[in-house]
Amino acid sequence: MFVVWCRANLWSEDCATVTASQNPKYEGHEKAPILTSLGLGSQFTLMATATLMVTPVIVANESGRDESYLTWMVFASLLVVGVSTLLQVRRLGPVGAGAVLPMFTAAVSIPFCITAVVDGGPATLTTLVLLSAIAQLVISKWLVIMRRVVTPTVSGIVIMIDSITLASVVFQLLDDSSRDEPTTAPLTALVTLVVVAALTLRGAPLLRLWGPVIGIVVGTAVAAGLGLYDASRIVDAPWVGVPSSAPGLGLDFSIAFWTLVPSFLFLGVIFSIQANGEAIAIQRASARENRAIDFRQVQGALAGGGASNLMAGLAGTVPKIVNSGIVSFVRTTGVASHRVGYCAASIFIAMAFLPKVSAFFSTIPGPVMTGYLLLVTGILIVDGARTIIQNEPNREKVAVAGICFWIGAAFQFKLFALPDLGPVVDGLFKSGITTGGFAAVAMILYLELTNPRRMRFQSRLHIDSLPDLNGFISRFANSRGWGQPMKERLSAVAEETLLTLAPLDLGDLTLEFGDLQQEGQDEQGEQQEETPEGGKVDDDAPPAEERRLVVIASSDGPAADLEFIGGASNEGNIEDRIRQMQQHDSETPEENEMSLRLLRGYASSVRHQQYHGTDIITVRVLPPDS
Repeated sequence: MFVVWCRANLWSEDCATVTASQNPKYEGHEKAPILTSLGLGSQFTLMATATLMVTPVIVANESGRDESYLTWMVFASLLVVGVSTLLQVRRLGPVGAGAVLPMFTAAVSIPFCITAVVDGGPATLTTLVLLSAIAQLVISKWLVIMRRVVTPTVSGIVIMIDSITLASVVFQLLDDSSRDEPTTAPLTALVTLVVVAALTLRGAPLLRLWGPVIGIVVGTAVAAGLGLYDASRIVDAPWVGVPSSAPGLGLDFSIAFWTLVPSFLFLGVIFSIQANGEAIAIQRASARENRAIDFRQVQGALAGGGASNLMAGLAGTVPKIVNSGIVSFVRTTGVASHRVGYCAASIFIAMAFLPKVSAFFSTIPGPVMTGYLLLVTGILIVDGARTIIQNEPNREKVAVAGICFWIGAAFQFKLFALPDLGPVVDGLFKSGITTGGFAAVAMILYLELTNPRRMRFQSRLHIDSLPDLNGFISRFANSRGWGQPMKERLSAVAEETLLTLAPLDLGDLTLEFGDLQQEGQDEQGEQQEETPEGGKVDDDAPPAEERRLVVIASSDGPAADLEFIGGASNEGNIEDRIRQMQQHDSETPEENEMSLRLLRGYASSVRHQQYHGTDIITVRVLPPDS
């Protein structure tokens, strides 16, 4: 379809170029042609809508609610996805990624949403989704503090366990449909699974994006041929309108709520970690040059996800998560322009007010959804395992992942009988994600607490703190038993990093002259001092907030890791500046680059993370003889 669109328009040559290239033809801030943006926005919306409907339809059907609840869930899901996608692209203050990062319904939440609606009703689901949204907003605000908890390793463990939870729902769906249609239902699910898997695993890059949609369409056609498809909902739905009634929205704090609180808090963590990864990936896919990741944009993406689930909770629908397919879509098409996001969001919103269109997607037969979710379940467990293996060098933590996976499986499938410990505790042990998640947190905390102790230094972020910093570095090196060469190298790295974070202020050097000038002014009498802008200086105004420096030192065998945490500066990213120096090296460096050049020579790696209000520079130092 993408190729057909290209050939039908004047920009077919551009399409061929961007599809073949890994670098984007249009970055996020660049304006792609209107036809290009509209065509790609329509394509992405069509690909996403069929799978987007799976979560609300399954939750509404399996929770035993009436037709009006299903209609509302579909309407609210499309509307919230559209509005929150606009928020991610446009960005309002600290909320939003400022990139094409569409939202999506969270399939991983299906079992928990069903339990919430069955045990407590729509009000319970509303309260729990709002709780997960608050967790996301807290994580986005304090990401700099929680960066050791919101890690790929924790994400991988929880995703692996969540695949078990989702699998239990899928198997139950297949079992229920097989009771009524013992032959046709499994056959329909198998055909859907085979088509989706074949295209996803072996198709061309563009065809892989369309794999789920094609599989669902083929599966629906097979279901219609076998008499499993009911089109009456499409026929009865109007072309334009809104649902006539909304579910009983409100807050609920019954026992059903408290038993599901840990699960939805874990979901909030999962959504945040997933948004963290997708925000990083979209930055890399949207830029032509290799740049350091801007974690302020990552924080905005997490906050946008939290705002999306605030809207989802208030609307009484299922939780939302960042659409993981957007990164592949941008890399395939080569277009990361914000205009594509605006077009896709507008189409989602328009579809919410077209009941006949949304009814078409909400009538996907249960066996078809089962076949699609079987692949999703398999991909989840593989993605979780890959996330851990690729990002976790610590073998003990990899072992923790395997142990917690089987703990979650044992509780999810009730492999042993438990005593009656009350409704709240019984509800916690009923879910694999809570038992396995708690086990993972406890075991990782144990490993962290038994690791060699980190050393911490705190002072004013100023060059005057250098003697105290050198004393701290000396104590750290002595505690690790390192000799003088390593100690000198660490001191050099600390000095150059401090100079980079807090460069020498020439105003300090002329302080004495300023004092002499002040004495001269005093002789002329009392007068008001004016600022360069013409305003008067307020002597009673509070002093500017003093920037602080925190240094955390740790070791990994013979290597040292120094983490410098300071208040946000207006300087560019150090990683980018070092990379530019490496690409454009000159024999006569500028004076303001001297510290960076020395730092590059002393350190084996330098990483600069910029958050709202905080800069973190992590420097890894190897022994001089390595």
